[in-house]
Amino acid sequence: MARKRTGGVRRQEKQWIEIFRRFGSSGLGTREFCNREGVPLSTFQRWQKRLHVSGGTAQFVEIVAPASPSSAPTSWSLEVSLPNGASLRFQA
Repeated sequence: MARKRTGGVRRQEKQWIEIFRRFGSSGLGTREFCNREGVPLSTFQRWQKRLHVSGGTAQFVEIVAPASPSSAPTSWSLEVSLPNGASLRFQA
């Protein structure tokens, strides 16, 4: 017995890339964005996983330790590479 399609929209990969670009700049949560765009949440999540897209907007955040005049200056650095290609760099 063949499975009947429910009339959903079939999108190509480049259309999903554009959807994720809009999602990244929307500032909305996943569920709210999907409701606004008329995209099924499960389909959005499946394509997000398929395209290795992070779940939100990536922004650089600099964390600076307060200056402590009594401590001796030390220097160190650490870089963490994540599976999605992002890198975190820490220096002191």
